[in-house]
Amino acid sequence: MSYKNQYPYIFVHGMLGWGEENKFYKFPYWGMIAGNQMKQLRAEGIEAYAPQVGPLGSAWDRACELYAQLTGTRVDYGAAHSKAKGHDRYGMTFTKPVVEGWGSDRKIHLIGHSFGGATIRMLAELLTNGSEAERQATPKDELSPLFEGGHGDWIKSITTVSAPHDGTTFTHTYPRLMVGLTYFLLAFAGLVGHTGTGHVYDFKLSQWGLTQVPDELRDHKKIFQPRVMRKIVKSKDYIFADLRIDNAMDLNRNIHTSKDIYYFSISGNGTKPAGNGTYKRAPIMFIALAPFARGMGKFPINQNINGAEITEEWRKNDGLVSLESGRYPHLEPHCMFEDVKDKRIEKGIWHVLPDATGDHGTVIGGSLSFIGPGKPDNYRNAYRYWINFLENLPD
Repeated sequence: MSYKNQYPYIFVHGMLGWGEENKFYKFPYWGMIAGNQMKQLRAEGIEAYAPQVGPLGSAWDRACELYAQLTGTRVDYGAAHSKAKGHDRYGMTFTKPVVEGWGSDRKIHLIGHSFGGATIRMLAELLTNGSEAERQATPKDELSPLFEGGHGDWIKSITTVSAPHDGTTFTHTYPRLMVGLTYFLLAFAGLVGHTGTGHVYDFKLSQWGLTQVPDELRDHKKIFQPRVMRKIVKSKDYIFADLRIDNAMDLNRNIHTSKDIYYFSISGNGTKPAGNGTYKRAPIMFIALAPFARGMGKFPINQNINGAEITEEWRKNDGLVSLESGRYPHLEPHCMFEDVKDKRIEKGIWHVLPDATGDHGTVIGGSLSFIGPGKPDNYRNAYRYWINFLENLPD
């Protein structure tokens, strides 16, 4: 398959994910069992990168971290945002940009899995419209270009894969688990962030002082910081807060499509009917996700959660994300890809691809069905097809 190779591709991971620069990437996030997808794409002449952003960070913080890496600058979380949330304004400094010459003449394609979808949507919103709160709070000579606005044409396309656009019923179905998981992960982040293991997997919570910037001195006295952990939870400036349906809908009211960008989304379903309008794990789903699939498959329907109409389609899921939420942000314009794929594709509108069959990991190569000679071919060919399609979109 031939490509025009017009612009670079940036692949953004989801919750608890990792990037190429991380030593943990010996087991690739993108490709997983199907093989290292970034290496495969580059071997075929595609410029592709998979940077790491905060595994537990909010959509805002992750977007700021992604921007800094792409431009080779210091992470600026914004004066207004940092003051409101109670963490440091600045983070890690990146001395070399992931994409040299990034701008309107050298755009990028963004592909985000799971919460990576929220991350790239937030990045696009800030590049397009900036932040009035940050412009008001920051002297002009100190304002990050990310908050200026007017740069939506730096992005050619956005593709989200199993992204919880409107949040996920998982966070509402298992509230006690979410509380326990939050504090466990924050405690674990503090442990690895102030010991040598932080070089293997970095939780990137230095703005809170919970972890250290790589290569800085580790402080063993800061391994366990319950006060900081409570502060993070209270701020709601972390991933599990953004994943709640009510909070996701609030977030969506401030994230809109750009007239400069093509938008695409694909959602996954690994469930089957279980009777009485409920759903349970289908054979394609990894068995460890079965309890979650069943719980989400029974979620109360015919209710409105902060503007999100919860229908039976929300019960279908990939083990972590509700099918309907993954299809598109329901406050934004959309159309079905199959209806327009042979016509001129429009910018500024979500094109919803046919639902994928599989669980939350299948779409990034994490399925046992990919083990064996030739087994990953369908996965690889699906991405080849999609990149070829994106390559042929007009500017």
